[in-house]
Amino acid sequence: MSADGSPVDDYPESEYEQVGTHTSPMGLVDSLTVRSEAAAAVGSLLLASGMASYRVKWAMARTARALGLDSFVSIVTFTDITATATLGGRYRTRVTQPDHSGVNVDHLYRTQRMVETLPDGVSAAEVYERLERIKARGPRYSRLTNALAAGFACAAFSFLNLGGPVEMLCVFFAALIGQSVRRTCQLRHWNHLLVTLIAGVVTSACYLLLVGSLFALGLIASGYQAGYFAAVLFLVPGFPLITGILDLVRSDFSAGMARLAYSALIITGAAASVWVVALASGAPVTHAPGYELPFLTVLGLRALATFVGVFGFSIIFNSPWRIALVAAGISLLANSLRFTLSESGMPIQLATFVATVLIGLAAYLVARAYHVPRPAISVPAVVIMIPGFTLYSAYAQFNAGEVARSSVLAFDAVQVVVAAALGLAIAHLASSPAWRKVVHPR
Repeated sequence: MSADGSPVDDYPESEYEQVGTHTSPMGLVDSLTVRSEAAAAVGSLLLASGMASYRVKWAMARTARALGLDSFVSIVTFTDITATATLGGRYRTRVTQPDHSGVNVDHLYRTQRMVETLPDGVSAAEVYERLERIKARGPRYSRLTNALAAGFACAAFSFLNLGGPVEMLCVFFAALIGQSVRRTCQLRHWNHLLVTLIAGVVTSACYLLLVGSLFALGLIASGYQAGYFAAVLFLVPGFPLITGILDLVRSDFSAGMARLAYSALIITGAAASVWVVALASGAPVTHAPGYELPFLTVLGLRALATFVGVFGFSIIFNSPWRIALVAAGISLLANSLRFTLSESGMPIQLATFVATVLIGLAAYLVARAYHVPRPAISVPAVVIMIPGFTLYSAYAQFNAGEVARSSVLAFDAVQVVVAAALGLAIAHLASSPAWRKVVHPR
């Protein structure tokens, strides 16, 4: 209260005049509102690009300190950020929602580098300018390159799932067409489930059409439906699936459960579209007979297929090509070890766990040396180990009435996914003090 009994306004009138209802405040005085908006904008870009919630919190807190805020406490879910900033005894709480969530490793990399290099006392306007330069960058690769990456990646997956040359060829073209359709819909910001359903139907129909055409021309015999599920493996939501479990390990349950629910929805949508096309066409979905090759030959070919698959998925994630090469190289070694351990009698779940621990530690070393976001390396390297083929098979078996067989396949697939994510989590806990402590960035 003032001396005459009137209330004192803690917020000067000039501050109200400076900040409008929509704040992207270029050139305005850095008030609490302006600074908190800038810090939240950093988190919004990272969340929209697929970053796990802990790193989003860390980036916002680091930006807030550079801007001179006293604290910045946030709750990050899969789709929004609720944050409270304080300055000089005042506070401001707001909710931020990214326009469209997806995966963009190039944005993750550049935003993290920006945050790490922010000088103390930086202005909000400068933060906004840097963010605008990052957001103005379009996709690193053309639609054709993106589609080719999906084709090669899924063809590599087909080989890893015992597919032969015919299956790989048909998978390549079907996935190429399917990813082209998916990318076109994504650029229009269509609903994720709708995009998945459309891409799944198109890809599955293209695969069966290609196989049927080759058979009708007398170029192949019947029975080459073994690559059917491999053609749609580019629809497996590997990034949110892995980061969701990592969020749970960090006790970020709202973000983790939301990511896992989203992943389950997308996987179910993809599996349903594949099953519907198979049912409508009457085509039998068979398992590949495998190949009779010496162990060392198979090991070398699987290593090559792993490299191609991970590199292809990294391109789909819009990774800079150097990061894509590093992720593919690390996965080549780790997946070869996984395959060797499995062939030696170790359960596939345990072999996956060992391989992903190795990936997590290698990603830590690379990230620390070259200031690369750790998930940009570890998640694409692990995606090759996600048993999407088994998950789709489980769905098809369930709809065919083979409940027992479906349950076994689904249980095996879930075990491998959990083992892969826990392997990365153990690597984080072993190498990062921030992960070992029950504290949150602020």
